Amino acid sequence: MITNILWTLLFNNVLFFVENKRGLKVPKSIVYVWGIISMMLTSILMLISHSQLSLPSILITGIIGTIINLTVWENLKLQRVFTKSLLTIFLFFFSSIFQIIPILIFQINIEHASLLTESYLSLFSQICFICCIMVIYYQELKEELQIFLKDKMKNLDTGFKCWFLGFVVMIVSNLLIAFLLPKAIAGNEESVQEMIKVSPWISLIGTGLFAPFVEEITFRKAFRNMISNDKLFILISGIIFGGLHVVLSLNSYYDLAYLIPYCSLGIAFGFAYVKTKNVFTSFVMHALHNTALTLISIASSLVILC
Repeated sequence: MITNILWTLLFNNVLFFVENKRGLKVPKSIVYVWGIISMMLTSILMLISHSQLSLPSILITGIIGTIINLTVWENLKLQRVFTKSLLTIFLFFFSSIFQIIPILIFQINIEHASLLTESYLSLFSQICFICCIMVIYYQELKEELQIFLKDKMKNLDTGFKCWFLGFVVMIVSNLLIAFLLPKAIAGNEESVQEMIKVSPWISLIGTGLFAPFVEEITFRKAFRNMISNDKLFILISGIIFGGLHVVLSLNSYYDLAYLIPYCSLGIAFGFAYVKTKNVFTSFVMHALHNTALTLISIASSLVILC
């Protein structure tokens, strides 16, 4: 479903390029027609990639993509940042494609790859994604970093308070889930723990530093540029952030209970970003959180990572 929406939005974004770069005025009626074409292009892409094709999902994602497109169309300010945000989100979901480079160079048999090899491949894709992010947001990030450093103590104080509230909710909810739903499994936690055991120092870099930067740029900066309403942004970015950590490693419906602890931190980081208007505030807290817990995990092998 997410893939369909992203491809639909990407195809729809062609209209912004035509209007803004070519100076051609595109009638709103064309937006509706292009929405239908986008659905067709998405369905063809899904067929080519041998993905399961569902007519309802194509229709729903096509409609969602067209509605978002119309909303952006009527907001000139949003148009200017929409392409960057969309490209960032798109790269996040498909960043694993960068792994093709080392796989081809070193002729890696991905079907029989060890966890250590997978950790190296994951780290490589994170580095490639960060390089792309620096190209897309270099000037903005440079300015935000300067602003963050000028008032770093105030920003960190705000960030810490937001993180602490989210952390408390995460701990309490984890304890309740363990007590009330013993069948629930945090799949993301288990996969991270396996990676830490196999490659602790690579995991420390990837989980403690790279992952927070990638996720904060994607779920905070890119989402914020597309959603101006504070409350809506905090909820959507937090829920999607937490939801992906759970849904992508879902084993049973019991596991959905872990949406609460994962989303609580996502919402906390979103709140910190809104309060300070600086992505480095949420990034620093996210990085400190992951780094501390990864170090504890290396020592004790008992931790829950966001």
